[in-house]
Amino acid sequence: MPLLGATKELLRFLQNNPAIRSRIAAPANATLLYAGNFIRPMWQELEQLKRSSPEVASKQVLPEVLVRIQTPGQVQSNLLAWAKALDSLHPWKDNGFIAWRALSGIFASNARGTVSFAIGSGITKSEKVFAATELPVLLRNPNLDSITRDVLGYYQRCMQNGQSAVNFGFIGG
Repeated sequence: MPLLGATKELLRFLQNNPAIRSRIAAPANATLLYAGNFIRPMWQELEQLKRSSPEVASKQVLPEVLVRIQTPGQVQSNLLAWAKALDSLHPWKDNGFIAWRALSGIFASNARGTVSFAIGSGITKSEKVFAATELPVLLRNPNLDSITRDVLGYYQRCMQNGQSAVNFGFIGG
């Protein structure tokens, strides 16, 4: 199914605004990517960890970055609100999933230094942005440290072997 107009509008906005794309980034050594479930959805696990762990609290996830990026002249006031608005479109896979893949791919391509991860179960290319986009983009990113590359190698082997219950995280110090 083709992309709906609202999804195309976000993709055009991103394409036409390189300055905005460059802001879809965490500081060096502060990118935190997550996917799947462990005991509960990984984003919920991270919310709790951020309240109790200074190491995790110092990392930034994509929604924290997107909420700070204003979108002048657009219906939504910031990139997070815009992405969330696309989540309600049907079919989601052809719209919301594509929007999150675009934003996540930019976030991963802008990562520098050590990248931290919280990756649980249910990680497949058809269901999770991490497997579909972030992992391949990170593997091409020349600005990552050797520890991150080692962790990425593990995730890559899991995906190549069809292992969807990854359940492995790393918080860089």
